[in-house]
Amino acid sequence: MTEVEDKRFMRRYAVFMAEGLDRDDAADLAYAMTERDRDPSDDRRVCFECQHHVKRNCVQIRDRLGKPTQQLRFILQRCDHFQLKETK
Repeated sequence: MTEVEDKRFMRRYAVFMAEGLDRDDAADLAYAMTERDRDPSDDRRVCFECQHHVKRNCVQIRDRLGKPTQQLRFILQRCDHFQLKETK
């Protein structure tokens, strides 16, 4: 891993742990995202990266009652509503 990749990995790992994933799942997801970042043809994302992901819910996708849903937040997936969060 490059230094930039390592820093990004550690930042993601810490966030995933804070959000409730166990150590192994947090590390696995952070590594999968590193691999994804290396492949320009891989357009999968996790809800966590999206500006529609607010307070653990997707405000763009709603359930049958019209309430925001808690999507599969930590699964790499494709979403028609995805919009990358602005970075700080």
